[in-house]
Amino acid sequence: MNIGVLSLQGNYFEHLKKIELLEFKSIKVKTKNDLFKCDGLIIPGGESTTMSKLLDYQDLRRSILDIKDKIHIMGVCAGMVLLSKTTKYNNLKTLSIMDFEVERNGWGRQINSFNKKIKLSFSAKKIMGTFIRAPKIISYNDRIECLAMIDNEPILLTDGRHLACSFHPEYSDNLSIYKYFLNLINSK
Repeated sequence: MNIGVLSLQGNYFEHLKKIELLEFKSIKVKTKNDLFKCDGLIIPGGESTTMSKLLDYQDLRRSILDIKDKIHIMGVCAGMVLLSKTTKYNNLKTLSIMDFEVERNGWGRQINSFNKKIKLSFSAKKIMGTFIRAPKIISYNDRIECLAMIDNEPILLTDGRHLACSFHPEYSDNLSIYKYFLNLINSK
């Protein structure tokens, strides 16, 4: 199984390391040819406006949309923003793959970054979640399942194919979220 990590901008390197820890083949996705080799794609954290523009510059937006029903996608932080149907930002064009909306930097600016233990619905162990200028989910469709919350706020969503995460699982020693994502891919 080949797991790609969008490698245009942001913290893609840590995700590549996690995939390799789980003994799967990781691919740095920078072109359409890279993308078409993938069974799953992780869109990392970074700066969502820049990533959105780079998707167009690298001619990847259309290709991701063309294969979104054939592969599984995990969006982390900025990647979550890109998976969403959020339309209120003039400088951002999301992929609108999952039916939810976010407020960018909803948990605060860079100075408000924090770590918090998170209980996942699919794991007995809590994991440490790192929130860095994290998006806050403001609404989601009833076909979306919430897999984790903090302070009664959803932070991890799935539609059964794709996964969207407000926090950065790549900074945790716990691999539960990556295993969950790989199980989504294996269950197809």
